[in-house]
Amino acid sequence: MLCDCCAENEAALEMGIDEKRVSPMDVIESHPGNYVYDVKLKCPLDNLMEALDTADTELTIIGDVRGSVVTDWNENNPPSRQIGMYDRIVKVDGVQCPGTKEVVKLLTDKLASGVPITFQRPQERTVTVERTARLGMNLNYRKGGHSKPWIASIEESATERCLIDQWNKDHPHQKVAVHDRVISVNGQTLSAVETVEKLRTASGTLTIKLVHFEL
Repeated sequence: MLCDCCAENEAALEMGIDEKRVSPMDVIESHPGNYVYDVKLKCPLDNLMEALDTADTELTIIGDVRGSVVTDWNENNPPSRQIGMYDRIVKVDGVQCPGTKEVVKLLTDKLASGVPITFQRPQERTVTVERTARLGMNLNYRKGGHSKPWIASIEESATERCLIDQWNKDHPHQKVAVHDRVISVNGQTLSAVETVEKLRTASGTLTIKLVHFEL
Protein backbone atom coordinates (compact mmCIF):
# COMPACT_ATOMS: atom_id res chain seq x y z
CA MET A 1 0.00 0.00 0.00
CA LEU A 2 1.09 3.52 -0.04
CA CYS A 3 -0.34 5.88 2.30
CA ASP A 4 -0.38 2.96 3.60
CA CYS A 5 -3.67 3.08 5.34
CA CYS A 6 -5.86 5.92 4.12
CA ALA A 7 -8.76 6.29 6.49
CA GLU A 8 -11.88 8.37 5.94
CA ASN A 9 -12.93 10.51 8.88
CA GLU A 10 -16.64 11.17 8.38
CA ALA A 11 -17.46 12.16 11.95
CA ALA A 12 -15.65 15.51 11.97
CA LEU A 13 -17.42 18.77 11.24
CA GLU A 14 -17.34 19.69 7.57
CA MET A 15 -15.21 22.82 7.49
CA GLY A 16 -12.51 23.56 4.96
CA ILE A 17 -11.11 25.69 2.18
CA ASP A 18 -11.95 25.52 -1.50
CA GLU A 19 -8.44 25.30 -2.89
CA LYS A 20 -9.64 26.32 -6.35
CA ARG A 21 -10.50 29.81 -5.12
CA VAL A 22 -7.85 30.58 -2.49
CA SER A 23 -4.12 29.98 -2.74
CA PRO A 24 -3.24 27.53 0.06
CA MET A 25 0.07 29.22 0.86
CA ASP A 26 -1.33 32.79 1.07
CA VAL A 27 0.19 33.98 4.30
CA ILE A 28 2.70 31.42 5.52
CA GLU A 29 5.68 33.10 3.84
CA SER A 30 5.19 36.36 5.77
CA HIS A 31 6.00 34.78 9.14
CA PRO A 32 7.46 31.31 8.57
CA GLY A 33 8.40 28.96 11.34
CA ASN A 34 7.09 28.62 14.86
CA TYR A 35 5.58 32.12 14.89
CA VAL A 36 2.93 32.69 17.58
CA TYR A 37 0.61 35.68 17.83
CA ASP A 38 -2.53 36.74 19.70
CA VAL A 39 -5.85 38.06 18.49
CA LYS A 40 -9.01 39.05 20.35
CA LEU A 41 -12.28 38.10 18.71
CA LYS A 42 -15.89 38.84 19.62
CA CYS A 43 -18.53 37.28 17.41
CA PRO A 44 -21.18 34.54 17.26
CA LEU A 45 -19.64 31.06 17.49
CA ASP A 46 -21.09 29.99 14.14
CA ASN A 47 -19.29 32.83 12.36
CA LEU A 48 -15.89 31.67 13.57
CA MET A 49 -16.68 27.99 13.03
CA GLU A 50 -17.14 28.77 9.33
CA ALA A 51 -13.45 29.68 9.20
CA LEU A 52 -12.17 26.61 11.06
CA ASP A 53 -11.02 23.24 9.75
CA THR A 54 -11.78 20.67 12.43
CA ALA A 55 -11.33 17.51 10.36
CA ASP A 56 -8.30 16.46 12.44
CA THR A 57 -9.88 16.38 15.90
CA GLU A 58 -6.51 16.83 17.60
CA LEU A 59 -5.68 20.06 15.76
CA THR A 60 -7.89 23.10 15.07
CA ILE A 61 -6.68 25.23 12.17
CA ILE A 62 -7.90 27.98 9.90
CA GLY A 63 -9.51 26.43 6.82
CA ASP A 64 -11.08 29.49 5.18
CA VAL A 65 -9.80 33.08 5.29
CA ARG A 66 -12.67 34.59 3.31
CA GLY A 67 -15.31 34.86 6.04
CA SER A 68 -16.22 38.12 7.75
CA VAL A 69 -14.55 37.27 11.08
CA VAL A 70 -11.12 36.73 9.51
CA THR A 71 -11.35 39.46 6.87
CA ASP A 72 -12.57 42.09 9.35
CA TRP A 73 -9.73 41.27 11.75
CA ASN A 74 -7.08 41.23 9.02
CA GLU A 75 -8.22 44.53 7.52
CA ASN A 76 -7.77 46.26 10.87
CA ASN A 77 -4.48 44.72 12.03
CA PRO A 78 -0.83 44.68 10.89
CA PRO A 79 0.55 41.69 8.93
CA SER A 80 2.25 40.34 12.05
CA ARG A 81 -1.16 39.74 13.62
CA GLN A 82 -3.22 38.79 10.58
CA ILE A 83 -4.89 35.39 10.65
CA GLY A 84 -3.50 33.15 7.90
CA MET A 85 -4.46 29.97 6.13
CA TYR A 86 -3.64 26.83 8.21
CA ASP A 87 -2.80 28.84 11.34
CA ARG A 88 -3.41 26.66 14.40
CA ILE A 89 -5.31 27.59 17.57
CA VAL A 90 -3.02 26.77 20.51
CA LYS A 91 -4.75 28.67 23.33
CA VAL A 92 -8.15 30.18 24.07
CA ASP A 93 -8.20 32.77 26.87
CA GLY A 94 -4.73 31.60 27.89
CA VAL A 95 -5.78 27.96 28.24
CA GLN A 96 -3.81 25.37 26.23
CA CYS A 97 -6.12 23.44 23.90
CA PRO A 98 -5.11 19.81 23.26
CA GLY A 99 -7.89 19.16 20.73
CA THR A 100 -10.87 20.48 18.81
CA LYS A 101 -13.37 19.49 21.52
CA GLU A 102 -11.60 21.69 24.07
CA VAL A 103 -11.29 24.58 21.59
CA VAL A 104 -15.00 24.54 20.76
CA LYS A 105 -16.00 24.33 24.43
CA LEU A 106 -13.91 27.35 25.38
CA LEU A 107 -15.11 29.33 22.36
CA THR A 108 -18.73 28.46 23.16
CA ASP A 109 -18.33 29.83 26.67
CA LYS A 110 -16.35 32.97 25.88
CA LEU A 111 -16.51 34.10 22.24
CA ALA A 112 -19.74 36.11 22.42
CA SER A 113 -18.27 38.43 25.06
CA GLY A 114 -14.80 38.61 23.48
CA VAL A 115 -11.87 36.26 24.01
CA PRO A 116 -8.11 36.27 23.31
CA ILE A 117 -6.97 33.45 21.00
CA THR A 118 -3.36 32.43 20.45
CA PHE A 119 -2.49 31.19 16.95
CA GLN A 120 0.63 29.46 15.64
CA ARG A 121 1.80 29.86 12.06
CA PRO A 122 2.82 26.56 10.37
CA GLN A 123 5.93 25.98 8.31
CA GLU A 124 5.93 25.02 4.65
CA ARG A 125 8.03 21.93 3.96
CA THR A 126 8.81 20.15 0.70
CA VAL A 127 9.77 16.48 0.58
CA THR A 128 11.37 15.15 -2.62
CA VAL A 129 11.98 11.42 -2.94
CA GLU A 130 12.47 8.83 -5.64
CA ARG A 131 9.76 6.19 -5.52
CA THR A 132 12.06 3.23 -4.99
CA ALA A 133 10.21 1.87 -1.93
CA ARG A 134 7.06 2.36 0.11
CA LEU A 135 6.42 5.84 1.47
CA GLY A 136 5.39 4.43 4.84
CA MET A 137 3.17 7.45 5.43
CA ASN A 138 -0.37 6.75 6.63
CA LEU A 139 -2.85 9.49 5.81
CA ASN A 140 -6.25 10.36 7.19
CA TYR A 141 -8.86 12.56 5.54
CA ARG A 142 -12.50 13.46 5.67
CA LYS A 143 -14.62 12.23 2.82
CA GLY A 144 -16.60 14.89 0.98
CA GLY A 145 -14.97 17.96 2.50
CA HIS A 146 -12.30 20.37 1.30
CA SER A 147 -9.87 19.64 4.14
CA LYS A 148 -6.41 18.51 3.13
CA PRO A 149 -5.32 15.01 4.21
CA TRP A 150 -3.06 14.84 7.25
CA ILE A 151 -0.38 12.41 8.37
CA ALA A 152 -1.83 9.89 10.83
CA SER A 153 1.41 7.95 11.34
CA ILE A 154 4.87 7.38 9.85
CA GLU A 155 6.28 3.87 9.76
CA GLU A 156 9.84 3.28 10.83
CA SER A 157 12.32 1.59 8.51
CA ALA A 158 12.84 -1.59 10.48
CA THR A 159 12.60 -4.70 8.30
CA GLU A 160 11.66 -2.65 5.23
CA ARG A 161 12.87 0.72 3.96
CA CYS A 162 10.24 3.48 4.18
CA LEU A 163 10.93 6.68 2.25
CA ILE A 164 9.38 9.23 4.63
CA ASP A 165 11.14 7.80 7.67
CA GLN A 166 14.40 7.86 5.70
CA TRP A 167 13.73 11.46 4.65
CA ASN A 168 13.28 12.47 8.29
CA LYS A 169 16.54 10.79 9.28
CA ASP A 170 18.43 12.45 6.42
CA HIS A 171 16.80 15.89 6.89
CA PRO A 172 16.26 16.38 10.65
CA HIS A 173 15.59 20.11 10.23
CA GLN A 174 13.02 19.53 7.49
CA LYS A 175 11.32 16.44 8.84
CA VAL A 176 7.58 15.95 8.60
CA ALA A 177 5.37 14.61 11.36
CA VAL A 178 1.97 13.39 12.43
CA HIS A 179 -0.79 16.01 11.82
CA ASP A 180 1.11 17.73 8.98
CA ARG A 181 -1.18 18.50 6.03
CA VAL A 182 -0.36 17.44 2.46
CA ILE A 183 -0.98 20.51 0.28
CA SER A 184 0.17 19.36 -3.15
CA VAL A 185 1.85 16.49 -4.98
CA ASN A 186 4.18 17.18 -7.93
CA GLY A 187 2.85 20.72 -8.10
CA GLN A 188 -0.79 19.64 -8.29
CA THR A 189 -3.29 20.91 -5.72
CA LEU A 190 -5.90 18.17 -5.47
CA SER A 191 -8.83 17.06 -3.35
CA ALA A 192 -8.08 14.79 -0.40
CA VAL A 193 -9.18 11.67 -2.27
CA GLU A 194 -7.19 12.66 -5.37
CA THR A 195 -4.12 13.41 -3.25
CA VAL A 196 -4.24 9.98 -1.63
CA GLU A 197 -4.67 8.29 -5.01
CA LYS A 198 -1.82 10.30 -6.52
CA LEU A 199 0.51 9.27 -3.71
CA ARG A 200 -0.62 5.67 -4.00
CA THR A 201 0.04 5.35 -7.73
CA ALA A 202 2.74 7.86 -8.68
CA SER A 203 6.15 6.61 -9.74
CA GLY A 204 9.50 8.29 -10.32
CA THR A 205 10.22 11.55 -8.50
CA LEU A 206 7.66 12.62 -5.90
CA THR A 207 7.59 16.20 -4.66
CA ILE A 208 5.23 16.53 -1.71
CA LYS A 209 4.44 19.95 -0.25
CA LEU A 210 3.14 20.03 3.31
CA VAL A 211 2.43 22.45 6.11
CA HIS A 212 4.19 21.40 9.31
CA PHE A 213 3.05 22.20 12.85
CA GLU A 214 5.45 22.45 15.77
CA LEU A 215 3.55 20.64 18.53
